[in-house]
Amino acid sequence: MHRNFDLGTLRSFITVAETGGMTAAANKLHMTQSTVSMQIKRLEEGIGLALLDRNGGRGIRPTAEGDQLLGYARSMLDLNDEIWGRLTAPKYEGLISLGVPGDIIRPHIPNVLKQFNRDFPRVRVKLTTAGSIELSAAIAQGQQDLILTTEVYEEGKSLAPNGELLSVEPLLWTGALAGHAWQERPLPLGLVRGCAFRKPTVNALEAVGIPWIDAVDTDSEDSTSVAVAADFAVRPELPGFTDPDIEEIEHRGALPTLPQCSVNLYLAEGPNKNLAGELANYIRNAFRG
Repeated sequence: MHRNFDLGTLRSFITVAETGGMTAAANKLHMTQSTVSMQIKRLEEGIGLALLDRNGGRGIRPTAEGDQLLGYARSMLDLNDEIWGRLTAPKYEGLISLGVPGDIIRPHIPNVLKQFNRDFPRVRVKLTTAGSIELSAAIAQGQQDLILTTEVYEEGKSLAPNGELLSVEPLLWTGALAGHAWQERPLPLGLVRGCAFRKPTVNALEAVGIPWIDAVDTDSEDSTSVAVAADFAVRPELPGFTDPDIEEIEHRGALPTLPQCSVNLYLAEGPNKNLAGELANYIRNAFRG
C-alpha cells in the first residue's frame, strides 16, 4: 500500500529545522504554534522515527533521520512550487532590467533570480552590476527598471518616493585571512569606482588622521576581492559577505568605526513597473527572510 507525505506538513518540518523552534516556524508560516507542533508529531508518528532533537541547548535540530528527510522534502516542495508557479503565474512576458551593486549580489540575488525564473518563465531579467552611484543615475535616466543601492543610513531621513528601505547593517572592515594590510600606513583601500562606501570610509579615516591610498582602480568587484584576499588591500563590507578568503578585521580600535549603511530598493516608473514590481516582491521577501 502506498503512503503519501503531506506537503504542508513537510513545509512545516523544513521551517522548524531552519528556524530552530516551533514558535519561530509558526510565525514564519503564519500558523499557530500548536498546529505546527501537531503536524510534526503526526509526521514522526507516521514514519515511526524521531526527526527532531528537542534536547539540545541551541534549539531544535534535525536528527540523523531528520537530515535525511530534509533533503527529500526540499526537493519535493521545490517541484511542487515550480508546478504551481508555472501553471498559475500571470502570463507576463518581456524583458526587465535589474541593477545590483556587486558587493551585495550575494547571498540573496542568485536565489531570487532562480525563483523568479521558475515562476515567470516568459520573463527575461537583464542583470547589471555597478556601483550605487552609477545605478542611481541609470534609473533616473530610464535605463533600469529596478535597482538596489547601498547608502549611508541617516535615521529619520526619507528616501525618494520610488525608494524603499530593505535593511540597515553596520559597515565592517574586512581583509585577507590573518592579513596585515590593515596595519599599513597609508592604508591601502580596495574599492570599485563609484562605490557608495568610499565617501563614508574616507571621511572616517580622515577624521582620525589615518592616511590612505587607492590600491586598485577598477569597476570589477572580483578585482577588489582578489586584491583584498591577497592582503594587498582592505575594504569595508556589509555583514553577510561570502568570500571564503576574506574575513572581518579584528583591529581593536586601530581603525575607525564605520557608519551604518542601508540597502535600498528603487522601482522606476514606466511600462515595466508592474512586472518589475513582481521581481521586487521576491527581493523584499529575501531580505525579510
